Amino acid sequence: MITNADVKKLKTIFATKGELKALDSKMDLGFVEVIKYIGETRIEIVSLLNNSIEELKDIARRHQMTLENHDSRISHLEYANKS
Repeated sequence: MITNADVKKLKTIFATKGELKALDSKMDLGFVEVIKYIGETRIEIVSLLNNSIEELKDIARRHQMTLENHDSRISHLEYANKS
């Protein structure tokens, strides 16, 4: 059986609906600021990722050109050795 003393102990541990509503109204501004910060951070992250993707594409293009150059030189050398 739960006694009044137990209820008093529980009230110190758990928040009541009224306390939660009061806390929520105080924290609304904080939540808005956090959401705004998350949005701004997301935009920065997406921008950084897009820049990184473009850099990787440039690197891949350069590597592809190098490989094609080597293939061309090898083909030329193989053709020259057949003659």
